[in-house]
Amino acid sequence: MGCELLLAQKLKRLCIVSSSDSRSKVIIAGGTGFLGQLLSQSFEKDGYDVVLLSRSSSLHPSYGKIVVWNAKTIGPWKEELENAKVLINLTGRSIDCRHTASNRIDILDSRINSTRVLGEAMSSCSNPPSAWFNASSMALYGQCIGNEPAHNENSPIHNKGFLEEVTVAWENEFFKFKIEGVRQVALRISFVLGQSSGAFPLLNRLARMGLGGTQGSGDQWMSWLHENDWVAIVRFLCLQDQIEGVINLCSPSPVTNFHFMKGLRDEVAPFGLGLPAPSLGVRLGCALFGSAPELALQSRRVVSVILEEQNFQFQYPSLRDAFRSLSPQSKSRNPDLERK
Repeated sequence: MGCELLLAQKLKRLCIVSSSDSRSKVIIAGGTGFLGQLLSQSFEKDGYDVVLLSRSSSLHPSYGKIVVWNAKTIGPWKEELENAKVLINLTGRSIDCRHTASNRIDILDSRINSTRVLGEAMSSCSNPPSAWFNASSMALYGQCIGNEPAHNENSPIHNKGFLEEVTVAWENEFFKFKIEGVRQVALRISFVLGQSSGAFPLLNRLARMGLGGTQGSGDQWMSWLHENDWVAIVRFLCLQDQIEGVINLCSPSPVTNFHFMKGLRDEVAPFGLGLPAPSLGVRLGCALFGSAPELALQSRRVVSVILEEQNFQFQYPSLRDAFRSLSPQSKSRNPDLERK
């Protein structure tokens, strides 16, 4: 029975590449980072050729083949787009930095320029990818305070604030292009929890050191997504030809910072305790380490009605289960830790 199941899984993977679509190449711009490598691993596992558009030829990612581009002008890299299955653009300078004037310019320009040149390249292709997914952000929904209902894909756009303005301009540039035969989807990505990359390992380490207390007031909402569900949603979207426009990539269970940090402490912190960080402390810490305090203090409560309507099945809809899967030190996974 086990052999039959294994054979069925292998045949299914072959069918994904050969039967449903003769195109077997995936392009990921900005694919050498955390999110891009998760996707690259998944696509390669299923037999796809993964091309990573990167500004550096010196990188050696675990998955995917690097093709150099400057994310500003069309070059030889454009030929990689021909006959590809999907283009996924994750390019953009990290917002986890001091938002100085020069950094703000880089954050905006890196997103606008890369999106523009990809659109121009796609428009000139003879056989462009049938789908173009462009990264976006939930910042354009604005903050959600207290018991205000969660935002979804039908909520009005809020464009007051730096990150809000960047996201609106980013999506405007993306949807400026209308390419025949190409389905465009803006991926409004939430806080993705990863075991070895992203911000979660730091939060996990702080909690284990007894420093995982509430950040700021603790009332700010956090929309999150397990790394496995990040991959699963993107793969799901590749198969759902009827989905286009914007989509929120987040779990169905946003929580406040208080409950997020408490849940993490319950899993990994000594005696479940953690030193809180008031808003002033967060701001001082961010100034010291070169980060942006609004990433921890702003309130985003977002869900996806599209994923719900399409009956997408999350692997980790519960934050507690997500923490347990991502934390090797979880007391739930290691009962002996509870007795220490």
